[in-house]
Amino acid sequence: MQTKAAKRYAAALHASARQAEITSEVASQLAILAGMWRDIPELRDIMRNPQIEKSFKAEIVHKISRELDFPQLLTNLLNLLLDKGRLEILPALSAEYQALEDSAAGRVRAKCLVAHPLTEERVEKLRRRLLSFSGAKDIIISFETDPSLLAGFVVSIDGKIIDGSLRGRLHRLRRALAQK
Repeated sequence: MQTKAAKRYAAALHASARQAEITSEVASQLAILAGMWRDIPELRDIMRNPQIEKSFKAEIVHKISRELDFPQLLTNLLNLLLDKGRLEILPALSAEYQALEDSAAGRVRAKCLVAHPLTEERVEKLRRRLLSFSGAKDIIISFETDPSLLAGFVVSIDGKIIDGSLRGRLHRLRRALAQK
């Protein structure tokens, strides 16, 4: 349910931001908001507490919006989410908005687990291959090291998994031998 609501709000916000030509600004500000929601438990506690007056919560939203210099459409969205009791969806809304922003830019995101950090040359080679694989104009790759892979990498892109790790190869070999 939370994801459906986040998608609807993100789509409406993205359309409004596109008209105002501030989509990337809104994306970065939403990411900041989502980070605040995740990282500041006191903020979550206050906003979730039904015993705290809505006017006090609205004051907090107003101060955050003013201090971070949010455009009016983002402030309006925050007030709407507060009125509807849906501030909880901020992280999901931010992720959905970023997905819309990526799609509009022809960009995809990939997560890459590597056994060992890659050299710049290898990163660029992987980047070119993933661009070719995805057909996207641009790609953003986030890397995480996982020594249990032994060697190679595992990439997650567009809901697909590409397992080029030694651990994956050994697992597939084990299954093939077990079937014979």
